[in-house]
Amino acid sequence: MTRSSTLALALFLGLSSAAMAQTSTTTTTPKQPEAAQPAAPAAPAAPAAPAAQSDTGKSTASEAKSDQSQPAKPVKGQIVLQDKDSILGSTLIGSTVYTPANETVGDINDLIIGLDGKVQGVVIGVGGFLGLGEKDVAVKMDEITVQPEDANKNNVRLILNSTKADLEAAPEFKSVAAQNREMESKNGSSTMPAAPATPPASGSGTTNQ
Repeated sequence: MTRSSTLALALFLGLSSAAMAQTSTTTTTPKQPEAAQPAAPAAPAAPAAPAAQSDTGKSTASEAKSDQSQPAKPVKGQIVLQDKDSILGSTLIGSTVYTPANETVGDINDLIIGLDGKVQGVVIGVGGFLGLGEKDVAVKMDEITVQPEDANKNNVRLILNSTKADLEAAPEFKSVAAQNREMESKNGSSTMPAAPATPPASGSGTTNQ
């Protein structure tokens, strides 16, 4: 190879290397993706406002406080000890009523008490068997003689100056509730409309020729 050919080859190789280096340098570097930013935390909810106290609650609390601050007063008309000349209503109810001749008349089923607090009378269950067919007859309390049979007044003997036959023939006692039911029943039956007349059957009438 001649010297001039060698120089030409070297020059060609040098130019090729420079071009390749320039191409490698100008190659665009790929852009890296940005890292995702974490979401901002949600703001905490504001605490609920306390419910407004009603006027009723305030007045109730003030009344309770006022009652606690006032000293207890004695109860007017309170009975602490039972009188020796008295019996309890629970003792009277269920007790047997006798005649002066020791004949059983019936049992006390109830008491009639006036609005003034006084016992007006007793209701005696007469007749029947085991409560079936029994009739209530009421008599005034002052017609009953009460004889305690023990010191504690837990048992009493009741004496009525009437026989069992007298009470069985006497009119039955009617409470206010029974009287109202009877009146409502009478009023209801009197105001009931009459049943409509039954229309004649079709074809049963007379036909003119």
